[in-house]
Amino acid sequence: MDASNDEQTQLLRNIWSQLVATDRNLSGRIDGLSGRIDVLTERVDVLTGRVDVLTERMDVLAERMDVLAERVDAIESRMLDNFGRVQRNFERVHRRLDHMDLRLEQLDLHIGIPLPD
Repeated sequence: MDASNDEQTQLLRNIWSQLVATDRNLSGRIDGLSGRIDVLTERVDVLTGRVDVLTERMDVLAERMDVLAERVDAIESRMLDNFGRVQRNFERVHRRLDHMDLRLEQLDLHIGIPLPD
């Protein structure tokens, strides 16, 4: 056999051994990364579940806020109606008082009894 063939064969065996070792090393690293990815995926799933729960709660709160807003609007509308009614009643009472004052003044002029101020 030729020494150069033996040397080339040995060189190829060394390269092959390094490729096998590198493959094992990379396979281990890939497996480790896969494990980490699985853990991260589980965490993302848990967080997604939590976000879904929070979203549902926010939807419920939004519905409740809408109901409250409707109630506030109804109360405000009733209050404005009531204030309008009170204002009309005050105006009616004021007109009656003015009318009574006028009648009392006429009575004072007719009878001559001075009214107290």
